[in-house]
Amino acid sequence: MNPFASILRNWSILGGAQVLASLAAMVFMVIVSRGLGDVEFGRLYLAFTLASIVAVLGDAGLSQVLTRAVARDHASLAAYLARSALLIAALAAALYAILVGAARALGFTPEVNALVLVLGVLIVTESLGQLLAGAFQAHERMMVPALARVGSNVVTLAVVIPLLLVWPSALAVAGVLVLGSALRVAIQGLSVGGLEGFRLAPAPPPPWRGLLRAGVPFLAVQGLGVFVVRIDVVMLGRLASEAAVGWYGAASRAVEALYVVPIMLTSATFPVLSRLWSEGPGIFATTLRKTLNVVLVISVPVAVTLFVLAQDIVSFLFTLAAFAPAVPILRIQAVTVPLVFVDYLLVCALMAIGRERTWLAIVVGACFLDPALDWVLIGAADAAYGNGGIGAALATMLTEVFLFACVLRALPSGVLDASSLRVAARVAVVGSLQGAALVTARVAGVPWLAAAVLAGCVYVLAVIRLRLLPSDLVSWLGELIERRAPRLVPGRMPTGADVAATPAKPPSADAA
Repeated sequence: MNPFASILRNWSILGGAQVLASLAAMVFMVIVSRGLGDVEFGRLYLAFTLASIVAVLGDAGLSQVLTRAVARDHASLAAYLARSALLIAALAAALYAILVGAARALGFTPEVNALVLVLGVLIVTESLGQLLAGAFQAHERMMVPALARVGSNVVTLAVVIPLLLVWPSALAVAGVLVLGSALRVAIQGLSVGGLEGFRLAPAPPPPWRGLLRAGVPFLAVQGLGVFVVRIDVVMLGRLASEAAVGWYGAASRAVEALYVVPIMLTSATFPVLSRLWSEGPGIFATTLRKTLNVVLVISVPVAVTLFVLAQDIVSFLFTLAAFAPAVPILRIQAVTVPLVFVDYLLVCALMAIGRERTWLAIVVGACFLDPALDWVLIGAADAAYGNGGIGAALATMLTEVFLFACVLRALPSGVLDASSLRVAARVAVVGSLQGAALVTARVAGVPWLAAAVLAGCVYVLAVIRLRLLPSDLVSWLGELIERRAPRLVPGRMPTGADVAATPAKPPSADAA
């Protein structure tokens, strides 16, 4: 199969399921923020951030080691999965104790420390969930991890709604979050035995020391990467009020719900690019450029919509009465969206070609830059506007610019060329047209949701007119529509026989 088509197929599976998962997560966030208020929600978000920073270390980088190794040799699945799970279980216990001790040492309130005790369980569940998802990812079979995410999010939402009515507590919500994460692990664990790797003659197990050594670069990258992404929340909690953390958390969660797009895309892309790099840099570069073009086309309208409609979005999701200060934060984060989307893909390419140590060096630099920016900008924004979240958002944007420049320089020469720059320039122009249409519609009194749809149609038509999407994607969509549409005789309405005669999708199309 065409490598780019394989990426699109797996991404479509992940994306379709993730739409449902994201909707459930978004509704969950809205209900929780409204039910708890800005201060209590700020405490929950701060404790969740502390747990997330430590939880990312829980898999010791082994989920990515497993994905890359098993993508190249499916027979190694059993050995890598068993040994990695044992190492993760031992590490998670130590990390939980470190998390609880660190929260107390930082001097947070008793309420935050109690939340950390509960949310620390995510170190175990999230690490095992990532490891199991890596096994499916290595086989380019994304359906089970996608359904597990949807199922866990839906159950979490179904539980939290009645729970908040009788017990409106951040501690109760924390328990529900742990429940949802454990359910995701259970679904994947019950399904992993059906993967092809378990039906092959098992490969020799990797040496324990070699396995740990291979995971170290990924572990360092993951840990430092989450530190860069989440340290702003911790510093905001120390330099500003808990309400400011709540405003920043509300805006951040609204934007982070959209980050599932590049996350799912890189999940589909990583095993393919890993395989292509070993086959030859030519097809690797071509596939990466096409995928980058898709990322650019998707990210720009998201950024424009968030920026122009920030006040309407905050009002609809959280109410302006409690979360009005989140509006300027959301606008700054909207500008950051295209950078984040592109950075996800380019980092995925670095990992696929085995340059995780280069990425590690870049992240180390960001670990010094981002806290320094936070220290200066949070204090300045808090003094000037009473909203330290504005400074945290600006620091994040500047850090993403730094990461983009460094990763672009670290990629092999010739992987990206002037064609990607031309596509980026054209997409920016089309995004400007969308923004103008959006502003015009709002000035004319069109409701914000209808204005977003109208401006989105303008964007899509312009993208089609300028042929900004790769031809492979257009052909793949056409084939998908043709395969699923009944064949009609001109001038006659379709009947049940027509539908029955429609060729069924080959079983192999569902293999991923």
